[in-house]
This record gives sequence, structure tokens and C-alpha cells, in this order.
Amino acid sequence: MILRSLRDLAVREGLLKEGAYQPKAVAWVITVGREGRFLGLTATVGEEDARGRRRPKTMHIPRRKGRTSKAEADFLVDKSEYVLGIEPAAKRKAEDLKARRLLFLQEVRKAAEATGEAALGAVARFLEEDGERERCEAEVEREGYKGNDLFAFEYEGRLVHELAGIRAYYAGEWQGGGEGEAQCVVCGRTGPGVDKHPGVKAPGGSTSGVALVSFNAEAFESYGWKRNENAPVCRECADGYTTGLSRLLSDRWPDPINKGQVLARRYVRLSPDTTAVYWAEEESAAVDLFAELFEAAGPEAVKALLTAPWAGRAPAGGAARFYCLILSGAEGRAVLRGMHRGTVEEVEGNVREYFQGMDGSGEAPLPLKRLLRSLAVQGKWKNIPPGLSGEVFLAILFRRRFPREVLSAAVARCRAERRVSRERAAMLRAHLAREKGWEVNVSLDKDDKRAGYRLGRLLAVLERLQADAQGNPNKTIVDRYYGAASTRPVVVFPALVRLAQHHAAKLRSAGYYQARLGEIVEGLSEFPATLTLEEQGLFALGYYHQRQDLYRKKPEAAQGEAAPEAAEETGEAA
Repeated sequence: MILRSLRDLAVREGLLKEGAYQPKAVAWVITVGREGRFLGLTATVGEEDARGRRRPKTMHIPRRKGRTSKAEADFLVDKSEYVLGIEPAAKRKAEDLKARRLLFLQEVRKAAEATGEAALGAVARFLEEDGERERCEAEVEREGYKGNDLFAFEYEGRLVHELAGIRAYYAGEWQGGGEGEAQCVVCGRTGPGVDKHPGVKAPGGSTSGVALVSFNAEAFESYGWKRNENAPVCRECADGYTTGLSRLLSDRWPDPINKGQVLARRYVRLSPDTTAVYWAEEESAAVDLFAELFEAAGPEAVKALLTAPWAGRAPAGGAARFYCLILSGAEGRAVLRGMHRGTVEEVEGNVREYFQGMDGSGEAPLPLKRLLRSLAVQGKWKNIPPGLSGEVFLAILFRRRFPREVLSAAVARCRAERRVSRERAAMLRAHLAREKGWEVNVSLDKDDKRAGYRLGRLLAVLERLQADAQGNPNKTIVDRYYGAASTRPVVVFPALVRLAQHHAAKLRSAGYYQARLGEIVEGLSEFPATLTLEEQGLFALGYYHQRQDLYRKKPEAAQGEAAPEAAEETGEAA
């Protein structure tokens, strides 16, 4: 079902019209003339990436074969080690690089003999002539190149691999690559199956690509079948599903209909080696927004999603199937960690509900990546607990339970860093609201009587009282006591409340603070001995809400006393 749906996606979006060709970024074009003369080297220039760097231009080139450890040349467009027999890092022996160059030359000679194309003859002679090739190598070295850069050829003003006769030749070569007769597990037709499935560039996998379907050890084989005989797939379906998956993993796949444009992004990076890809059986504007919603959370995209019901816009293809794959790369193969299904209407409603729960502060919505990083040590992407990103993403899309690791990680980071960030407050609120069914406001709730929430508020007021009395000390009571106060309140708070009286005696605004402390403590029958993990989450929210309320604006005076001046702080509400 996965492979069939991916193939259908490629067919529906017109990605297979090129047949044996695929879009790839080509960094360099070598111009050759008659008799194989080297005429020049050109660096291609494409669009800018997110960091403002110019990317190589994307071209439709002959489909790559998906190399493993075995040396194997691709047709007409390849890396420097095959085209010229050089590499920037010089990791391989000279004889190995020469062998790779001869493999590439052999493919060009074979095509030149079969087609009689003058352009192929010129390329072959260039590769054979040491002097011309060495001139090119020197130019490549001067310009600076990367080991994964692809090189193409130009002859008489046209790219060699784009010539009609060469396209026809390679299409025949590519389609004729199957062996034996078997029933394709994707389409059901009988015919030759591929010996090796094309590779896809999965996160964490080899830069040359990894296979989604492979049988690379005897443990995966059965009934005496060898390798891909265990799950035969015809060439058309193999190209179809790998093209569909490669399109989902790319953020710059060329639109085959609207030239110069790219197709909407359909993946969300969950960790350095794991990505979620998603698609629907029918076109949907909402599905096109998901990557922006979860990684950039652009206000306009969120607004369009949230206001859809009031604007009278029903989800396009609402009953159509929606698919989501969680995919990781390994050196030998792509690892499919899970497949999940729903309908476009259900998923759009779930995503809308998630953002409605997050969007109560008036601030720009928080992207999921930023939220997840707040749960990691030092805020580093690589330190996010394994599997957590995927579980949270699926919980949002399919309205599943949030993993308990969200709560424990958020509480642990608040305790370790002795502060509550907007991101962690949002994650705590989302978890407690969904998993416990607790009502938790997005800002200060003075009517919330729960002990954890009130104790968090109490700590925030005591911290502000100390700051005003001592002139913003280097170490506050939060720096010293947050961990103990959020886990064993009865040990810490009696002493902190007594200390507060000494601080209040130094201030003209003592009445204001006495009123705040009285209002909070009035709702507490006693200081609890311990707080559960959920109550520690409430503690963090109470502290965060009260602290933001104190610093956001100048509090109103209480009992005729002057109110404290609000300190300068760039705080954001959860």
C-alpha cells in the first residue's frame, strides 16, 4: 500500500513524464568542442537557500543508479571521481580513481557507438585526451569544488544529456534493466523486476542515497529467492515510488506544470536523522501548509487554517486519504519507523485544534521545532530524546496522546535551568490539557485553586519582592530554591515566606506585596509535602504566568501603597 500510494502520487503530480530522467542539482558544466577540446568550465547558479547561499541549478538528468560500495558510473552526469578521476579529499588511491574514470568513459563510448551522436563522440574524445582533461582538472581545482558536486557536459550550446537522441537511448537502457519474469507486488502486472531499487536521499543515510526496499542479507530472504526476488517490483513502479518519495523529501522539487516554480514542501524534519513525510490522495491547500505551520509557523498560514470554518471553506478533498511516514536513514537502507493514515478533514481539524490551543497570547505561533528544542539539554536539536519528535508530531496530526516524556522533559529542564520559558510553558499546558483534561489558561488565572499552580505563583511573587528589596541580586531565591520548591514545598516555603517579611519591611510598596501574598496563600490549606509530576507542571505554569503578569505592566497599587515599578524584561505569554 505504501509503495502504490507513493507511485500514485508521482503519477498524479506528473513527475514521471521524464521517464528515465530525474531532477538533480548539477554544480558544474564542462563545455567541450569538436575533437574533444576543452572550452571552459561553468558553475551553475540556482536559487538561494535559507542561509542566502546560491544553490546549484536543478536539471533533469539521467536517473542515477544508486551506488553502494561497488564502483559504478552514472550516465553522462556524475561526480568528479568518475568524470575526471579526481576528488577534493584524495581519499582513494590513484589507481582506484583511474578505474572509476574508465567506467564513466566506457558508458559514454557505448552510447556514442549506439547512437552516432557527435556530442557523445566529442565527450568521449575529451575523456580520452589526457592533455584536454588535465586542463579541465586544473580549472576545477582553481574554482574549488565539493566531492558530491555533479558535473555535466555541454556541446555546441546544448547540454549533452538533454539531446533527444540521447534521451531516447537512455530510456531504452533504463527500461531494459530488469531480469526474469515475476508479478510486481505494486501493480500486479507480470514482467521483469528490477535487480536494484533506486536510492533516495533519506536523512541520516548515505549522501548517494539509500533504498527503501532491499534484501541485503540472507536473514531477509525466504523460499530460496535471492535479493529482490522476495518482493519483485517492475521498473515503472520502482521509478514511481522512489520518485514520489524523493519529491516528498525535497523542498525544491521542480513543478512539472508551472515552469520555474517548485512543488509545495511535504516534510517536517523531526531530528537530525528522522523526517516525517506526508501526502494526500487529492490536492489540499491545508496539507500544503503543514511544513510552514510546524517549522516556521507563519502567522498568515496559521490564520488561514484557523479561520477556515468561519470563512466557509471546507477542506479540499476532506474525505481523501492522508498518509504520513516517519523515515530515518541508515548507511545501507532507509528505515521506515511507521506509517499512519487518516483523512484530510480529520487531520486539518486536529491541526486547527492544536494551534487554537497554542494561540492565546497574541504573539506569533510557536513552531514545533522550537517547542521541541526547549525540552532538550542546552536547547540543542541533537539532544531531543529519541523518538519524542515523531510521537509529538503524530499526536498533533492524529489527535493521539502526548507522550509522557513531554511532561517529564519540560519539568526536568525547568528544574535544571531554574526558569520557565514560553516554549516549555506552552508544551506543559498542551500536555496537561490533553492528557489530564485540566483547564489551564494561557495567562494568569487568579481563580485557579490547585496547589501546584498557586505555589508557582507564590514563588514568582516572592522572587519579585526580593528583587525590589535587594536591587536585582545576582542570585535570586529561584536560582537557589526552584528545584526544592517545585518538588518538596513544605521544606522550602515556610522559610521563604518568613524571609519575605524582612524584604517587605524595606519597601514603600510592602502593602502591594502583602495583598498579593495573601490572595495566593488564602487558597492554600497547607504546604504539601510533595508534588506529583503533573503538579510540578502546574507549578511551572503558575510561576510563569505570575512572573509575566508582574513584568508585563505596572501593577495597580494596593491598600494605598505605591506599586512597584515594572522591571524591563522581554517576556512572552504562553
